[in-house]
Amino acid sequence: MPPFYELAVARFVRTGSSSSSPSSSPQDSSHWVIAVTFSSASGSLLYQILGTHSDYALAAPASVTLSPPSSPKSPPSPSSSKSSPHQTPQDSEGIPPGYRYAAKAPIGYVDADILPALHATLTTIPIVRGDPTWGSRNWVLDGVNELRSVEGFFVEKHVCEQWINDKLV
Repeated sequence: MPPFYELAVARFVRTGSSSSSPSSSPQDSSHWVIAVTFSSASGSLLYQILGTHSDYALAAPASVTLSPPSSPKSPPSPSSSKSSPHQTPQDSEGIPPGYRYAAKAPIGYVDADILPALHATLTTIPIVRGDPTWGSRNWVLDGVNELRSVEGFFVEKHVCEQWINDKLV
């Protein structure tokens, strides 16, 4: 039996922003991605759209290490103003410039044997351009819904937009 990897939705916030209480509006300035976590040591593979509402595009999968965020009650230290405490410079490749990792909500599992189908599936998710109310959150939610129908991907039944919002606080 092949190994299974964790599927998750990860949230990144603008550097300098509070990571607490994500906005429920589509104009929320946080950035959402679909993550496959291999292990805490080997990191995660991020699937995401990048750009602006006029030129969004599916980015190449990015391998990163998602370090647990520090407590939102503790302010960042002055020495961390140049580099985020949540990722090292080599880990930040694949994370949108000006953003830092804030939270992750595990949503299910993927069979290692069909992991290559993840990228193929996500390329079928429509990307809306020209609508300032549409963004990475919409694309991720559409992707999660599509993964429910692909054999080898197990998305928990209770996973919905509100549940993900609650977990990403």
